[in-house]
Formats: sequence, C-alpha cells, structure tokens
Amino acid sequence: MSTSSIGRLPDRIRRPARWLPFAMLALLMLMVLAAPPGATGRVPARVPVAATHGPFDVGFAEGSGLLDTSLDRRLDDMVAYLPGRTPMIRIDLDWWYVQPCRTCALRWDRLDPVVDAARDRGIRVLMVLAYAPPWANGGNTTDKWFPTVDADWTTIVDKTVQHFSGRVHAYEVWNEPNIGRSGDYEGFGNYATDRKTRYWQLVQLAHPRIHAACSDCVVLAGGSGNGSPVTSTGNPNESALWLDWAYRNGYGRYFDAVAHHPYPAWNSGLGPAKAECVNRWWNLFGPSGENPPCGELAYVHSVMVKHGDGAKKIWGTEFGYPTSGATALSRETLRDHLVQGVHLWRTLSYTGPLFLFSYRDACVDSGNPECNFGVVTRDYAPKEPIFSDLSVRLSDSVPANLRTGQALRRWAGLRSSDGRFELWVQDDGNTVLYRRSTGAALWATNTRDGVRLVNASDGNLALYRADGTITWSTRTGGRGASTLWIQEDGNLVLYRDSDATPTWASNTMVG
Repeated sequence: MSTSSIGRLPDRIRRPARWLPFAMLALLMLMVLAAPPGATGRVPARVPVAATHGPFDVGFAEGSGLLDTSLDRRLDDMVAYLPGRTPMIRIDLDWWYVQPCRTCALRWDRLDPVVDAARDRGIRVLMVLAYAPPWANGGNTTDKWFPTVDADWTTIVDKTVQHFSGRVHAYEVWNEPNIGRSGDYEGFGNYATDRKTRYWQLVQLAHPRIHAACSDCVVLAGGSGNGSPVTSTGNPNESALWLDWAYRNGYGRYFDAVAHHPYPAWNSGLGPAKAECVNRWWNLFGPSGENPPCGELAYVHSVMVKHGDGAKKIWGTEFGYPTSGATALSRETLRDHLVQGVHLWRTLSYTGPLFLFSYRDACVDSGNPECNFGVVTRDYAPKEPIFSDLSVRLSDSVPANLRTGQALRRWAGLRSSDGRFELWVQDDGNTVLYRRSTGAALWATNTRDGVRLVNASDGNLALYRADGTITWSTRTGGRGASTLWIQEDGNLVLYRDSDATPTWASNTMVG
C-alpha cells in the first residue's frame, strides 16, 4: 500500500498511527528550535549539554534503596535487565545523614560505595540534592523543608559536586518540590512562606555552582510531582504552572533540563494515554499533540515552547505503577500500561531519559503502594509478565520474528532487521504493520478487540480477544509449525519450519 493511499484506510488503522510519525516529529522539533525569542520573559532557545541524553536512556530511581547489603546484586541485575544498554541510577543525597549538624564533618560512607560501584559498571548517576536537616530548615522535625539560609545550601552543593567530581553526571534540585503539606501528608517541598519562590532561588543558587565544578553535568529542575494542596479553583502547584512561574520570573536560564514524574493516575487504574484536558495534573503523562494539552507532560512542554525554551528536554525521573496496595488491576494490565508508557515516551521529540521507579520493591507491605513499584519483589522474584515484557521494551530489543508457540501482547511487536518496518499489537485492539520513516500503515487486521497475537503450533497465526475467542487469523491451521517474519522489504510472511515454504503473507512489499 503506498503512502498516498493511507487516507483511504479505515479510521481504526489510521488513528493509532499518530504515535509513530517520526518524520513529523522531527519537523516539529525543528520548528520548536526555531521559535523566536523576542517576546518579553522568553529565554533564547539553546542546545544544552543535556541534549546528549535521549528518550532511549533508561534509569532506575532507587532513592536510598541501594544503601543495603545487596548493592552489587541489584546493580548487576539492572545491567542484565537491559541487554545492549547500560542503565542510569537516581539516588538521593540524603543531606541530613551526610551533615547531621552545621559544624559536623561530612559523611560520604553510604554514598561512596554506591557511586563507585556504579562507575565500575559504567552506570551514570543522577543525584537528587535534598533534603534539608532540621539545623538547616528552620528547626522543623522532618527533612522535607527547604533550607532557610543560602550559605548552608551553597556549601552542601559545592562540597557534594566537588566530592563526586567525575563520578556523578547529573544533579536534580529537590524531589517533587511542588508537593507541599496536604492534610496530614508531609510533602517534599514545605517552606514557611512562599514555596515556589524559595525553590527557584535554590535552583538559581545551585546551577552556576554545579557547572563551575562540573561543566558537563546536567542540572535538572522543575515541579516534578502532581502538586498540592489543590484549591477550590484548581491546582496552582501543578508542574506546568510551577515552570511557567519560573520563566516569568527570570529563572529559565538556571536549569539544563526539566525534571518531571509522568505518573499516570495509577490509583484509578488509568493508562498513560488517558486524556485529561481540564485537571491535567491528574494524569502527569497523558496524550501528546492535543490542543489544549490533555495531560501534564504535553502541558509542561507547551510552557517551555511558549517561553522559547523548547530545545531543552524533559527527563522523566520517576515513572511506574504499583503492583499492590492501590488498585485491583491485573499484572497483565499493568504490563500494558508500562510498556505503552515507554513506547509513547520514545515517540516524542522533547523527552530525555526515563527512570523507572523502581527496580526492586522498597519494602514488604502488600497494603502500601509505595512498597510495590518494583519489577522484582523484595526477594528479587521477577513480577511476570511485567518483568520480561518491560525489559524487551526498555532495551528496545524488538525481534524480527515470532516463532512457533510464541505470542505478542498489547504494545509488543516485531521489527525488521534493518529497522524500517514494525508490527504492533495496539491497545485499541488493532494489529498494524507500519513503515517507520513515515508512520504509514501498510497492513492491519482491522480489529478493535484483539489483545494477544499467538503463533500456534499447528501453523495458524491468530489474534485473540480477552475472552479467549479469535477475532482474526491467517486460517493456516494444519499446515505445520511456522515462523512469522517481518522482512526488510516490508512483507509479513509465515514460513513453515520444516521446509521454509510460505503459508501466508501480508503482500506489502515496498522494495
């Protein structure tokens, strides 16, 4: 099917193609980079050092979770989880431990082993500069409050960057600073007066000092959480509005990339592509390309573009779903949501690394969702099918064939050896063959209810509904075990294993 004929395809084939318009995304990126900087409050667009990091960089946000006796095993398992790629890790400074009092000698004994073990494996480190101990935060009993004295903040920033010179590659200024006190919840960015102003002051102080000691380090900032508390008129603390305030008040040049946590509304069981056009902060992911943006990720980017700063990347420094303690969603559904999120993230021109929260469960408590975000349990048992399918998607090791007895679930697929063609089992129930350079659909099952493509041992390739019935098949049962290949000429072909005879083809050869 030629590119010009895509307009005649049924809507159920054309609609999903919006996630893969690579040429269009490239054109959009060029348009963003060329955005005029003349308007008041805009910052000139530039290509920062952070541009060397892209959406195929994978990280694990472990916080303080690496500080235990299984450090070597966890890092080795992370490397093995991403064949062909080296992961990144995101860890907390934990200022209170490092400097328990203003005159105390700094303690690096918990962080040095983690950073050194990561360096030995080629793992890049993102360190979160947080949290202020009571002696630095005005005497509050928790460390989630911002520091009150500039000199205390600049001193710990200077000493941290100097100590980890050549070993830490990026710094994130605070974690979810836009989440303040909400009811009984002690947020991550409390401050006695104006949280927003104080946070961006900390960013302004940290950025030049980090670059003075590490010119190649990436400095990330932003209201990375969903923002709280929420008022009767909306959410003034949502990520995009925090960022907009920063640009309007002259802080736009004090960060190299924007930190964001693209969590979908997992406590309601929603997927990352769910549109939320009014309360965008409710879905920190959401679909792209909407006007107005119908998700916080697109909204954050629209703010950057508005202020002429679209060349910078958005780093997803936390992303994931809990497997227990939140919803009754099956692991199969959670697997679909996670794989879809990774897929959508990588179709965008403005995204940087995506950090999975987390590799290993943080604790053992089936009723607490915060304990259950890992792809492995506390005792390292893989959570299937999440563990295996997400590994394939994160490592981008998409196979070119589907062998006898194998199956593809939603948001899994095949890719030709030369990378020009892809077959996807989509979450809209359709299975579609795409030409990657144009996003054009070449062939489809024309279904709306398929959830699993199975290559049966009798030679039949069938797409199954959730209830176990067949919605589409090649009708080749009884012809013998076969392997499905996506060829470099764009043709999808079933070859019988015994003699390599074709038993079915999509007839989509494009040369």
